[in-house]
This record gives sequence, structure tokens and C-alpha cells, in this order.
Amino acid sequence: KKLVTNGLNADICVGCKGEIGALRRGIFLIKHDGQVRLMTGSLTREERSKRMALIRGQDTKPEKLVRSIVHRLGYRFRLHPRDLPGTPDLAFPRLRCVIFVHGCFWHRHERCKLARLPKSKTEFWLPKLEANRRRDVAKRMQLRKLGWRSIVVWECQLREVGRVRNRLAKYLGECDQ
Repeated sequence: KKLVTNGLNADICVGCKGEIGALRRGIFLIKHDGQVRLMTGSLTREERSKRMALIRGQDTKPEKLVRSIVHRLGYRFRLHPRDLPGTPDLAFPRLRCVIFVHGCFWHRHERCKLARLPKSKTEFWLPKLEANRRRDVAKRMQLRKLGWRSIVVWECQLREVGRVRNRLAKYLGECDQ
């Protein structure tokens, strides 16, 4: 049910009958359970939730490209083996080698434009993204202690497929010896 209050479009919050009004695009005044809050953001909660749900953890375009490169090099692999620390994207059990394909934003690739910190909610994003980076380092060390070699292919590096192909061929060749 829509209301018009002081020239603002407002919705009724079904749970508590509070009002949600848009002051202007991206800024909302929320009256909920007797409290008034100012909320910023260009997306509604539902829109943000849908957008975040689209972010994939597996079978991403960069990962599929790395798989294709490795397959063309003649290597066969296991995908996302959960029995290894960090659940690598590609694993070569016979060679005891793994490949991680990291998104520059989510894994904080140093000196990369794609790894920029969001301008809003930095108090949320910075600890989350730094925890990802620390976890990545810890998991690679665990793999090393178990006798596995690992390499990281960054999303931004895939702009130059030839260089990545050469790097992976060298890495897998060294693992094969």
C-alpha cells in the first residue's frame, strides 16, 4: 500500500507498520519500530540481495578460462577438491599441484585497479577483504606443509592469455618432474 507524506512516496513496513520514504534517489528515511533512521544506498535491500546472490564462488569466467588453458595443455584435473586446504579451483593429485583463480577485488590483489576498496561501508568491507587475504596465505602454507605446490592466477592477468598460458605450462611442467 502506497502513501504520500510531505510529497514523499512511502511504503508501509508490513511487520511493524513503519514508513519507508525516499528523500531522493539513494537516500531513505526509515521509521521502523518507533526509530527513525537515515539510510543511504542506491539499491533497495531486495535489489542488493539479488545482486549479491549473482556473485559466484565457483565456475566463474576467469576460472573457466584457466580450465580451458590447462586442458589444452594436455593436463586433466579435479575441480574444487574439498579434502585440500582452501578448496583449490584446480587440483592435479598425481603432480601434487593446485591452481587458485582469484578475483582481484575479493582477494585484494596488491597494486591492482580491480582491488579498490568500496567507498561506502568501508568499516564492513575492509576487515572482510583483509580476512580473505589472510586466509588465502594460511591455506597456501597448509598446502605447502602437506607437500603440495600452489600458484595463483589473478583475474586481471587473464587479459593477457598468452602470458598466463606460458606461466601455467612452465608451472605444470615443473610439477611434472
